[in-house]
Amino acid sequence: MIRTKIVATMGPACSDVQTIHAMLDAGVDVCRLNFSHGTLEQHLAMLKNIHQAAVRAEHPIAVLGDLCGPKIRLGQVSDIDGTGGMAIQTGEELIIQRQPIIGQNRRVSSTYPGLIDDVRIGDRVLIEDGLLRFVVTDKNYNEIRCQTTAGGVLKTGKGINLPHTPINLPSITDRDWQCVEWAIENDLDYLALSFVRRADEIQLLREHLRNRVSDIHIIAKIEKAEAIEQIDAIIEAADGLMIARGDLGVEMDVAEVPIIQKDLIRRCQSAGKPVIVATQMLQSMIEHSSPTRAEVSDVANAIFDGTDAVMLSGETSVGKFPVGAVHTMAHVAQVTEQYIVSSGLNKESPLKLRTMQLSAAIANGVRRIAEDLKIRLVVVYSQTGATARIFSKSRLSPPIVALSSDHRALRRMAMHWGVIPQEMPPPRHMNELVNNVDEMLRQRKFAEAGERIVVVAGSSLGTPGTMNGIVLHTVGERYQTGGAEVQ
Repeated sequence: MIRTKIVATMGPACSDVQTIHAMLDAGVDVCRLNFSHGTLEQHLAMLKNIHQAAVRAEHPIAVLGDLCGPKIRLGQVSDIDGTGGMAIQTGEELIIQRQPIIGQNRRVSSTYPGLIDDVRIGDRVLIEDGLLRFVVTDKNYNEIRCQTTAGGVLKTGKGINLPHTPINLPSITDRDWQCVEWAIENDLDYLALSFVRRADEIQLLREHLRNRVSDIHIIAKIEKAEAIEQIDAIIEAADGLMIARGDLGVEMDVAEVPIIQKDLIRRCQSAGKPVIVATQMLQSMIEHSSPTRAEVSDVANAIFDGTDAVMLSGETSVGKFPVGAVHTMAHVAQVTEQYIVSSGLNKESPLKLRTMQLSAAIANGVRRIAEDLKIRLVVVYSQTGATARIFSKSRLSPPIVALSSDHRALRRMAMHWGVIPQEMPPPRHMNELVNNVDEMLRQRKFAEAGERIVVVAGSSLGTPGTMNGIVLHTVGERYQTGGAEVQ
């Protein structure tokens, strides 16, 4: 079993139940619905297939909805010479106007009329992830004029990035709010908030979810330079991060992205929050059955950095080998993790928590017990998943089996590194917990008779955030302490 979690983007290439089940069986823990593509009706059909496939999976599967955010795109562009759009050469002038038009004669529009107001002379305008690059040379109320510094073909709907230009767009668009309501109605586990700039944008979504009595967790997507400047406040406000390296590499110097990745992972480790590394991890597998050596190194490097999860995007949503991409990701993770453990590189990062300090202290103690006594598994009763999250960040050598009776908590725990979520009703006392765990582990072949495990529970079993009971248990032996109920 691998510790690193795999997030797979769903799409036309993996829309049937059989393919989804094969992907789950290959190692997918979280299914991502990208609201930037497809209708809500199409996402509902996909969600039903995910649920059907998940019934046959051996572990809970989380579903993450990825909001579009304030993404600016080119308006409609004429296909003049069969290239799929309008060619523009380096050195030529491009005009972007306020009013919508069908682009031709080096004049186009965008999906955001306010772009004309926001950009300044000298600002950069990047199109299609920076493949086409421009500099603003002049502007008036109706249009901006740009010099082309890297030409190409302008195509309908391609993304526009404005590095270091403050944009007066709301972080959550009208379309996003529709998707949020859909996510609440369909009981999604995570929502990814795109193009986050400040912590108050996360708090706005959090307040809306609370008002709708929803406990969906929020993942902040880091893809703008402004977010890096506010990163500590963003991490504190969010339930986790996604390092969206595609737009981040356009907004910032691409050479800085690996450094930012390492720094953000380290900060999330200290804060006890999960982190996902995303974008182009096995990009070549959209078309080819095997990855490049550089892609394999990229996945392994993210795991060495300490990420909780790695994400597949086009590889699974539109690629030719969706199941193969998952198998490849899982294999790279397995080999990398084996090396990390055998080399003693799985060092814990000091947790800097404002809450749950007791849980963190006990997790550190369990880590030392596991190392000294060659423990097979650590079992944690974690009703909400909060304790399991803290144990995950302690980077224990043995896997963590996290127990709960809350189906939502179990699905959310699918995101946490090293955690195997398993359903179990709240036990009345420690005797019952340990003996039920013993039976469950042997039935599911997680452990064999004679192997040692550590069982951790709170003074009030099933009560969120409480934890002060540790039992060292040998599998196959009956556990008995007198049977007094734990109060």
